[in-house]
Amino acid sequence: VMNKHIGILGCGWLGYDLALKLKKQGGEVRGTSRNAEKLLQLLANGIQGFEIDLQEDKIYGDVQGFLEGLDVLVIDIPPGLHKNPKSDFASRIQLFMRFVQAYQVNKVLFISSTSVFEDLEDIPSYDENSIPNATSDNGKKIIAAELVIQEMSSQSNIIRPCGLIGGDRHPIKMLASRSGVKNPKAPVNLVTRDHVNSLILKLIAGKLDAPVVHAVSEPHKSRQDYYQKAAIEFGLESPVFEENEKNLGKRIISSVV
Repeated sequence: VMNKHIGILGCGWLGYDLALKLKKQGGEVRGTSRNAEKLLQLLANGIQGFEIDLQEDKIYGDVQGFLEGLDVLVIDIPPGLHKNPKSDFASRIQLFMRFVQAYQVNKVLFISSTSVFEDLEDIPSYDENSIPNATSDNGKKIIAAELVIQEMSSQSNIIRPCGLIGGDRHPIKMLASRSGVKNPKAPVNLVTRDHVNSLILKLIAGKLDAPVVHAVSEPHKSRQDYYQKAAIEFGLESPVFEENEKNLGKRIISSVV
């Protein structure tokens, strides 16, 4: 990572942590955010901050300053489909990738999601060779964005993290004391932020090269077992699961590490 120029489009919970780790390893790091406070945080840590906003028809901000001379670009922006379900994520990525090509940034890492795979009753296992089969709007939009990256970059890596945990972030906080929680027997697919970022650091350093990487670090326990134990660990009330329902789920497997 030493002396490489690395840009992170989207310095959120994962991207900001990655920026700090890259800086520590001697990388020249640039990051983007739409949040003024986050831009100041980046600056305070010796990271060049850029306010860049991808819209459907136009990209706002200093794209040239951000992209010019980069060795590696990490794209870590959410599809933003909760706020705007009609948003065309793939076309925003495509618009940005035209600039990435123009400024000749060869290596592109795209932080995708395991929601490209469908939850099913027979609890299928999906590894890096599995063909994405999501039928949800969200899943389909992320699949389309992955394809754009693969078509428009000569050296791309798609990283698909499972549900992210770490620090004070854990799904039990949302599930605690809820009743009627579905799919008690379905396996948990989770990964720590540190694990995801260690994979990204390996990809940037050339110690790992795979077109697609699944990031999963936690054991595939059943949701019921896992969240009941997590509730105890966090000192929260355990969620109550629906026992008689069908269980829908999937098992995300990584053959890379």
